[in-house]
Amino acid sequence: MFTISFSEEINRPLSEVFCFAGDYANDPVWRAGVAGMEYEGGKTAAVGVRTQETMRSLGRTAVTIAEITEHCTTRTAFRSISGPVACEGSREFVGTPGGTRFSYSLTLRPEGFLRIIEPLLKLVFFWQIKGDMRRLRTHLECG
Repeated sequence: MFTISFSEEINRPLSEVFCFAGDYANDPVWRAGVAGMEYEGGKTAAVGVRTQETMRSLGRTAVTIAEITEHCTTRTAFRSISGPVACEGSREFVGTPGGTRFSYSLTLRPEGFLRIIEPLLKLVFFWQIKGDMRRLRTHLECG
């Protein structure tokens, strides 16, 4: 098991950052490898709603079903129900004098073969999430 966490200062109001990054449907815009993200049943983000994420990583395509466990104007969280790696994550939004401090945390629990290559997975996800955070800031600040 490992956790990767990053924070980024975004020069936009908390409401704008939350409106965009708190809506998982926008993940393909700023998260590398996310080819698709949909809410099951055409719903919107709310506690109990499930998402279906299609991700391309390490030359493979994987689908993860997750359930939103928290959703308010300062924090969202999820946990996977099915997929190649058990995971949970959160997004936190804190207003600052210059805009919003956005924090993203992801905990993965690889099993089987993936457990053997956990150090490689950790490195891949570290660089991927670090880049995702920059893409999010650039997207929100530059439009």
